[in-house]
Amino acid sequence: MPKLEDIAKAANVSISTVSKALNNQSDVSEKTRKKIVEIAEAYNYTTPSSKKDETGNIGVIFCRDNQPLSMNPFYSRVLEGIEAELALNNYDLVLKLISANYSGGFPKSIDTKKIDGLIIVGALNEAFIKKIKTLKTSSILVDPKTYSENYTQVLIDNEHGAFIATQYLINKGHKRIGLISGDINRLSFSQRLDGYKKALKYNNINFLDKYIRTGGIESGYELTNQLLSVEPPPTAIFAANDINALHGYKAIKERSLRIPEDISVIGFDDINMAKISSPPLTTVRVYKEEIGSIAVRTLLKSLDDNNPKNMNTIMPIKLIKRESVQDITNQP
Repeated sequence: MPKLEDIAKAANVSISTVSKALNNQSDVSEKTRKKIVEIAEAYNYTTPSSKKDETGNIGVIFCRDNQPLSMNPFYSRVLEGIEAELALNNYDLVLKLISANYSGGFPKSIDTKKIDGLIIVGALNEAFIKKIKTLKTSSILVDPKTYSENYTQVLIDNEHGAFIATQYLINKGHKRIGLISGDINRLSFSQRLDGYKKALKYNNINFLDKYIRTGGIESGYELTNQLLSVEPPPTAIFAANDINALHGYKAIKERSLRIPEDISVIGFDDINMAKISSPPLTTVRVYKEEIGSIAVRTLLKSLDDNNPKNMNTIMPIKLIKRESVQDITNQP
């Protein structure tokens, strides 16, 4: 079966130009469009929009945790990436929000006969994810609760991100490093804990359970208060998500402690609030819109493949240095 790459090569143009020409977009000259259409016809190429059973719709199921999706500074940005990439490829989005513990049947609003593929985002329970496998619709998991080799997935480089965050604190002289995190049974948070542990081990620093506090993704206030009551208290806290880090700010300031002079804080995600917090939060950037975009591209590629294989895409991360970490290497 011919692909866009074949037509692009034959026409000596980019894949993007072929896609635009076959979808009648205005920014391709008529001469180039005619050439591409003739080659496509010669190759017996069928565009996605002209396939007999194709609807032009992509279903997207989001786990909304305990708040509206619009209030989630991480997943709302992932959705923006999904929407933009679908629009670029002339697909419409059919969106359904469900809770993490949803145990009902397949959502009626996502009728598999009316969508061409499915993107599932977030920590949905395993029982629901298994229902997806029984469908004949191509699907992809984004930042799932658990890892599975039976699905195509878009994942975050969580372990490495946590490693470099912890290593950064260690390089600044910190040895008593606390960790606050969401549910440790969730893949992303368990991987971030692993990265934290590996950084300690790499630097011959003992791992101590008393410096670990886990719970919800918005429990940073309570978790930080618990860590600050430990003796001796940590000199730095690695928050496995920015929301917990910023809630932790409140607990620290209520004790009349200064950030970073009295205690350093580093987060993970780089949500918009991180750069406008006081002080601006040092964190690990996750490219959220790109996650959504890559999920769409991967799904659409599988729709064009007669025999798609399961694959994982690991999204890169980047340490963003701001003002919430103090260098204490010269302190006694």
